[in-house]
Amino acid sequence: MDTPLSGGPPLPFQPVVWATDPELTGRLRRATQALLDSLPTVMEDGLPFSDALHGGAQHVCDAAELDYAWASMIEAETVRAVTREAGHGELALFTPDLSRAVERIESLPLGYQRRLVQRVADRYANLSPRPLRSVAATAVSPARDTTRPRHPAGPNVLPFTPRPQGPPPRSPGR
Repeated sequence: MDTPLSGGPPLPFQPVVWATDPELTGRLRRATQALLDSLPTVMEDGLPFSDALHGGAQHVCDAAELDYAWASMIEAETVRAVTREAGHGELALFTPDLSRAVERIESLPLGYQRRLVQRVADRYANLSPRPLRSVAATAVSPARDTTRPRHPAGPNVLPFTPRPQGPPPRSPGR
C-alpha cells in the first residue's frame, strides 16, 4: 500500500507505511531529491523559496507515480532540510519556529536563497544510500528565455511551474 488513508484517522494497529516500507521510503526520498534539485532553477525566475516550493511536490509525485497525499510529506522534508542547512536546527513541523525560520530565509537575497537550496540538494544526494540520478529533465518557464541552459548541474531537475493556491487536482487511479 503506498497511499495513506484520507478522510479519517488511521486504522488501529496499522504500521506507519512510509516508515516501515523501505521501497516507499526510497521513492519518497528520491521525490524529495528531485524537488530539491528543481527548486534552484524555479527560483531563477525570481521566486523566493516558499513560492518556488508551491506545487513542486505534487509535480514530483506525478513523476514518481506517488499519490498526491504524499506531497505534504515531501514538502515538509524539503523545508526541514533547508531550514536546518540555514542554521535553524531541527525544528518541529508544527511550531511557529518553523514558519519564522522560513520567513528569515525568505528575507535573504534571492541568489543566497537559491545557493542555499542548491547546497541542500547536493548534501541530500550525498547522504543517499544509492544514486538518485534516475530523473533528468530541464525546467522550462514561459517567463524565461528557453534558449539558454536552465540548470547545467542539476541531475533531477523537473519541469514545473508553481501552482496557484488551492487544493491540488486528484490524479485518477492513485
